[in-house]
Amino acid sequence: MTRRRRAVMAVILGGLTAVGVPVANADAGGHAAAYDEFYRQNVSWSACDDRGLPLDCTGVTVPIDWARPNGSTITLKVRRHKATGTRHGSLLTNPGGPGVSGVRYLAEAARTWSGAVTSGFDLVSWDPRGVGESAPLTCPDEADAALRAVDSSPDTLAERKRQEAAVSTWVRQCRAASGPLFDHVDTLSNVRDLDVLRAVLGEAKLSFLGTSYGTRIGIWYADTFPTRIGRMVLDSAVDPASDNKAFLNGQARGVERALDDYLAGCADRAGCPFSETQGRAEVAKLLRAADSRPAEQEELVSMMAALLRSPRYWPGLDGQLAKIQAGDHSAIQPTDAVDIANLAINCLDLPDRRTARQVLTDANRTARSRPVFGYEFTSGTMCPLWPNGGGVKTVTARGSAPILVIGTTRDPATPYEWARSTAKHLANGRLLTRDGSGHAAYGDNACVTEAVDRYLLDAVLPAAGTVCAG
Repeated sequence: MTRRRRAVMAVILGGLTAVGVPVANADAGGHAAAYDEFYRQNVSWSACDDRGLPLDCTGVTVPIDWARPNGSTITLKVRRHKATGTRHGSLLTNPGGPGVSGVRYLAEAARTWSGAVTSGFDLVSWDPRGVGESAPLTCPDEADAALRAVDSSPDTLAERKRQEAAVSTWVRQCRAASGPLFDHVDTLSNVRDLDVLRAVLGEAKLSFLGTSYGTRIGIWYADTFPTRIGRMVLDSAVDPASDNKAFLNGQARGVERALDDYLAGCADRAGCPFSETQGRAEVAKLLRAADSRPAEQEELVSMMAALLRSPRYWPGLDGQLAKIQAGDHSAIQPTDAVDIANLAINCLDLPDRRTARQVLTDANRTARSRPVFGYEFTSGTMCPLWPNGGGVKTVTARGSAPILVIGTTRDPATPYEWARSTAKHLANGRLLTRDGSGHAAYGDNACVTEAVDRYLLDAVLPAAGTVCAG
């Protein structure tokens, strides 16, 4: 199964759509009788651990297609870390991706999150449908090999059409290998799963902390089940008004800003191989040099996007890029940032009906304002070839409890504009700003962490307009 970055659908997130899931009257105070067996199931927890950290594990059954609850089912893998002090309830969390394993992430959260939160809440996470240990999607090796043979950053219309033909074949083969679930890993189906988890845990209200793509889950849950929210934190929020084109443009804008910040600090890092004034041209030259080796170019862009995410990674990026400049291409290591689940979830969620010509026209337009990464992030998108994609749906979550939205002004993966859009669209959203660089502020910024803890534990929101120094 491929775990490569295809057309830089990497790191996270995006706009939100409804794909074949009945949601009318979903928050009328209960659920349809057809769903009783899922909401009322009894689960058995067993002891498990992660490097000595005691955890509980279980499986929760959900339908493959929420519109057909009497059809086939899958089992979601779920983990729990029990509160170490006076318990306030369960706090569910998703770390992003899409495609990142929640059960593997849980131990990290339990070890690194604020002691006040781990003391007061059972931390619970799960592998979303199609991800990790929850009926993972799969692709035949030969299908991956054929897709890797084409340029994922096409320069001409002929190259784009060759890529589209390869993508169509690959999607068809992956769909056949994955079975019916392939068409039902959209975020709105995941939202319905999350509501079952809430009920199985015995919680009348959901407390949730989503990061990056995890905020997409939170936004759609809030809009689908507004009165079932207790506390909700959306850290590094996505834009609920985005389609695939806007999503890719936003990611390109974020990474380009991060590159500016990275280069601005070169004078202070002895290992940086660039100057601030010439650095952009030198990085662009490295990408152009790799264009004749599509797989290498793809991995180089993916590696840079991942390591530009936080200033703490920049010294490591210095060393990698210095090696590449010196001709040592072994420094370009494959990234584990994305797999078939990432593509399937994003492409089901993010509508894109553009032709090959329109994709390249838009990519060239994006490149004029984001000259280093704009074309790389936008020209090879696979979503126009995806079957059964949805359409953008307006969200308001009217009637919900207050929702805390966190945005970082120079976030390289989920631009600050997305967090502002989320807070604006949510009827009861409150924006908390971190002024600085980096992705995911909770646990990384003391001011943000303190504000989130106070909200989760005491239901006290930060004052409107609060800005935390980065």
